[in-house]
Amino acid sequence: MIGLEEFPHEVIIQVHTEPVSDGGGGYLPGTGGWMNVDTDDFFGFLDTPTSREIYEAHQLQHPFDRNLYYPYRTDITPKMRVVCEGDIYEIVSKPMDQGGQNEIMKVPLRLVSPGG
Repeated sequence: MIGLEEFPHEVIIQVHTEPVSDGGGGYLPGTGGWMNVDTDDFFGFLDTPTSREIYEAHQLQHPFDRNLYYPYRTDITPKMRVVCEGDIYEIVSKPMDQGGQNEIMKVPLRLVSPGG
């Protein structure tokens, strides 16, 4: 069983939703924008990539700032974003199953908005 010691960071996954029309050419207040995917506790491990990973990503013009490791699940997509410790990250590629064992996923993140 994978425990909190392996995944110490509380993470929020968000998806962008379209605003709901009010039928008169406008939109209903409070609709649209970034919404939390679920309210369940979600924990991951936010890690700094190696200097080699950073260099290779820049050479390929796909820079990223962090790697997020989390327990296996298949509902996270590149159209979502991650909020952790006040920082907002975009997901820059499809999540990868580490080792193909359906246990741990890895996804690279790019910092969009640093927290306070």
